[in-house]
Amino acid sequence: MQADELHEAPEPSGPTAEAFDPVLEVFKRDIDFTLVEKNLRLSTEQRAQQLVNATRFISRFRPLVPEPGR
Repeated sequence: MQADELHEAPEPSGPTAEAFDPVLEVFKRDIDFTLVEKNLRLSTEQRAQQLVNATRFISRFRPLVPEPGR
């Protein structure tokens, strides 16, 4: 292998971000990207706190949901 071959980026082998998928386009219509952008602006700690808060919220209602088969 030559020295200049070590620094060449491999060609992408799978679908790219630019690939058009009609199924994904249908789902994208229903996504509120403002919420995605808002969450991406949060720090790691803030995202972790949101996860903790959501987990606590869900755990409050879990005892009220009957288990399947009961």
